[in-house]
Amino acid sequence: MRRYFTVYYLVLSLVLCLAENACAAGGNPPASPSGGDNVNIVVAKVNGVEITMESFAKMTGSLNLEKAHEDASPNSLKEAKKEALDQLILQELAYQKAKAEGMAVEKKVLDNTLADLKRKLGGEDKLREFMEKERITEEELSRRVERQLILRRILMREIINKVSVSEEEVRKEYEKEKENYVRPEKITIVDVVFFLKPEDADSMRKAEEIRKKIDDDKDKNPSSLVSDGLFVVRDMEIKESQEKALYDEAKRLKVGELSGIFAAEGNLHVIKLKEYTPFKQFTFEEMKNWIEGKSRTEAMKKRVKEWGAELRKDANIEIMEIDRHGK
Repeated sequence: MRRYFTVYYLVLSLVLCLAENACAAGGNPPASPSGGDNVNIVVAKVNGVEITMESFAKMTGSLNLEKAHEDASPNSLKEAKKEALDQLILQELAYQKAKAEGMAVEKKVLDNTLADLKRKLGGEDKLREFMEKERITEEELSRRVERQLILRRILMREIINKVSVSEEEVRKEYEKEKENYVRPEKITIVDVVFFLKPEDADSMRKAEEIRKKIDDDKDKNPSSLVSDGLFVVRDMEIKESQEKALYDEAKRLKVGELSGIFAAEGNLHVIKLKEYTPFKQFTFEEMKNWIEGKSRTEAMKKRVKEWGAELRKDANIEIMEIDRHGK
């Protein structure tokens, strides 16, 4: 379940990332001595507007960081490159559409956003450090932030606001996957296994002596015993289907309680119940928000793909060779 929460917020952030990266990666910063050749290398053109290698590299780096919590795959870098270029193209197409529709940012909103950025960076000096690092002027920063705000508006309108999941859909999904919305039973024990013949009376006496030592310990901790070769102590999680005798005995105990001496698997045992978590079937109300988030994730992915196709339909997009530049 935790994975789907992560995916949901990742997709949401990727949708907004199309706008957020307009400030970090979008636009083409002016050339500088530290900029290297990447500033002038063009990796794509969108209706004549150039996308530079520098923008592409920053977007690829951003996506790699966002996916750091996902399972790595041999093709992850290749996939990140493709996704980065796709996002930059979609970002530019979305911005061009917004501008064509006359979408603009009010001066007060822009000023407040710039002031908030300065505050978050830590003040005037930190803002200057940021601009020097990015090799941009105040005018360029203002232009990028304005672009970001415009992109956020059109992305909210065209993607996020057009995705909805009804309670009926959520309930249908719950019923379909109900058997998976459970918390399995968990039993963890400390097991003292005696290498003694269960049928011998002397074996039972020796085992009882060891059990008394455990019981006399203030923490009743079998692991504090010093083995004399007659037994071993092991921590283990048990399941009914695999260790039936140990499971049945553990179910009779309270957490922290010691069992008596009993035979199982051809040996004598004493166990202490360390942890018990009962099986739980999660209700619809408990799963509702999680399922809705998962469904919205899938719907947002679909809408991004659909809208991207709509924008590309009549666009003039040229993609240059990226790998020949060593990226």
